[in-house]
Amino acid sequence: MKNLFYICNALDDSTRIERGIVTDSPAASRKIFLICQALRKADVHTIVISMGRGRQDGTRRYFQGKVQRVNGIPVIYLPFFHFPVLSELLSLFSVLPILWRLHSLKGIKATLFYNRMPVYFFGLIIARVLQFKTILDLEDGEINTGSWSLSKTKSKIFTSIFDTLCSGGALLACSALENTTKLKPIFCCYGTSEDRATITSPIIFPVNVLLGGTVSAETGAQLLIDAIKILKEEAYLWVKNIQFNISGKGDCISQFETLAKDIRKPNVIMHGRTTDDKYRQMLGRTQVGLALKPNSGVLADTTFPSKVIEFASQGILVVSTDISDVRKVLSDGAIYLTEDNPQLLINKLKWIVENSDAANNLALKGERAIAAKCTPEIVGQMLKDFIFATSKLEKK
Repeated sequence: MKNLFYICNALDDSTRIERGIVTDSPAASRKIFLICQALRKADVHTIVISMGRGRQDGTRRYFQGKVQRVNGIPVIYLPFFHFPVLSELLSLFSVLPILWRLHSLKGIKATLFYNRMPVYFFGLIIARVLQFKTILDLEDGEINTGSWSLSKTKSKIFTSIFDTLCSGGALLACSALENTTKLKPIFCCYGTSEDRATITSPIIFPVNVLLGGTVSAETGAQLLIDAIKILKEEAYLWVKNIQFNISGKGDCISQFETLAKDIRKPNVIMHGRTTDDKYRQMLGRTQVGLALKPNSGVLADTTFPSKVIEFASQGILVVSTDISDVRKVLSDGAIYLTEDNPQLLINKLKWIVENSDAANNLALKGERAIAAKCTPEIVGQMLKDFIFATSKLEKK
């Protein structure tokens, strides 16, 4: 028996709402649960140990730990306290008895830690004491500002200690992250496609374009805002055949809300933060998915936009900036923006509207590219081989 304990902060909708958490990452949670489903297909007994936390709000509300299944995956949610300092301490220590109990499970045991988080630190130590294989899942690299600071020095020390305690190497969200860790071996995992739950419409009018997730300048929202402003001002005839759907949260939401009130074409429809079920329904109505993290931005080489896999696997045409490993994954099955230029984005959108058959074929190429690399069966087996590859562990 091979056991994997995935230590992270993944949240399902019911727990997020129950605990009043608004600072979570839906994309990260979705990726974690899908990876766990893929590992299950590869006969790995996978348990998610979630901190179940967000920014505390000072209300002193306390939530007990609980166990439930999310999409068939057993999830142990640690307790959470909306109280300063005590909130962090509770999360820091409450993982210890969980790992101690899991030690009694038969078979090989490995722990996977989602990013280097201080709140995992004692869990990482006890995992080493219990002789679990410890692996870092590095999803976000540090942003290099080039200037010295005390906090940056502390971060480097913590990073070094954390990596020293990881005995099994690192999963990387993109190849550029190899430069941010000395851990070996490494393996790039971009995520996994979902068994197709929605039937996406082909390119029909009006073309539904979706921007979702964290709606901020750092993730490229400003590029779309500037493009929509130009379209509303210029009043091109073709814009009546396109509309934009905005889902999620972030510092650019207010600008989209202003654009949504402007009755000139194209229409902008605001959805805000939705549940997973409503989001899946939205995907079913979407023909074009946007991933616009700036080419010149700080996130261009420090992460991978997992939404491109989500979009392409559902037959949605991906329009993405040419960052990270997106081209490596989708090849010629997407439309790429090589510059952070609103007029370039407008030109690409115009091409989609005026060439619907070619756009449909391009979406199909993207779907095939994902099917060749990121199905649950393929990813699950590759991760199993990477995580449990050490012959020393196989002998135990």
